Amino acid sequence: MGSRTEQCLNCEAPLPPPADRRGGQPRKYCSDACRWAFGRTRARRWRPLTQRHQRQDDTRKQRRHIRDQAERLVRAAGKLALDLHAEDLAPPTQQTGWKLGPIAGYTAAALPLLAQARAVLAAAVAADRATGATWDEIAAVLDVSPRHRRPPLPSLTAPP
Repeated sequence: MGSRTEQCLNCEAPLPPPADRRGGQPRKYCSDACRWAFGRTRARRWRPLTQRHQRQDDTRKQRRHIRDQAERLVRAAGKLALDLHAEDLAPPTQQTGWKLGPIAGYTAAALPLLAQARAVLAAAVAADRATGATWDEIAAVLDVSPRHRRPPLPSLTAPP
């Protein structure tokens, strides 16, 4: 048994002489208190690693959420582009400018794009927060004063 540790792994005190035990593992700790204390410090050493893994998982989820929101934005923009193209192909008397109807029809058609772009921005802010970015860093990117920093449209920051 040349590989037997002669010191406690926790307090480095000499280990007591081996009790008359039949087989089993050699002692690593001088007492149960040292064994428990070593276990607690080992758990503390692993906690930052666990938190980093959790942050990576959160970031991955937020990244998927941003991608989904961006794809919705692209679909909404594509629909608007197709509608405008179809209007271009229609005879002039059937185009929006010739018809009586709601005023600012183009603006009303573009509003869903704005709402979807805000959802993409909210998802991006949530993803940056998940990676550990501070509100000050996010405020600097958004060019808002630190006094007014907060996630845009807080109701849209959580993934569906």
